[in-house]
Amino acid sequence: MKHLVSTNSVLNFFLALFVLTIASIFFFAPSKRSQTLTNEDIPKIELRNFNMYQANGDFVDMKIEGSRALQFDDYEILYDFLASRYNTRSKKIYEYISGDKVIRKGDIYDFPNGAVYTKSDGGGFWSEKGTYDYRKEIFRGKGHFVFDSPEGDVEGKNIIYNRKTQMIQAIHITSEIHLSDGKKEKK
Repeated sequence: MKHLVSTNSVLNFFLALFVLTIASIFFFAPSKRSQTLTNEDIPKIELRNFNMYQANGDFVDMKIEGSRALQFDDYEILYDFLASRYNTRSKKIYEYISGDKVIRKGDIYDFPNGAVYTKSDGGGFWSEKGTYDYRKEIFRGKGHFVFDSPEGDVEGKNIIYNRKTQMIQAIHITSEIHLSDGKKEKK
């Protein structure tokens, strides 16, 4: 009988250990949801103080520089972004677009903290937010903008700049035109 009691306690010990092991597997196992969130936050590539060049068949089409770049599976985030581009259609001038933070998905560059666009001939604008479609060559601003040129200054909302046609559209426009005699006229 004494032998039977000791067998039950040994059996009970291993049964308790088995139940504890199974319970700890379920309790301490990482959830798939947290693994998915963690994997999405990890960039595939990270660059610091970078210069990138985009070339077409004949020449370097765009130079992009910045302080930091993160590449994920389907998008990139660029910090202190400056892109320069040579415009062969418009009197061979240089164009620049910059922003503190840019999110690139395919050919779309999103500027959530604002963008500055300038041309080497003296024209340019600042927009509160906006997106630039690289293939269509259209910048669509969101919110307030200020456009400066040698001919005058323009303020308004939701600027749309078509690089191919050099056309600008916007709403709620206020302009100041610089006349040739040095006087300013508001419209």
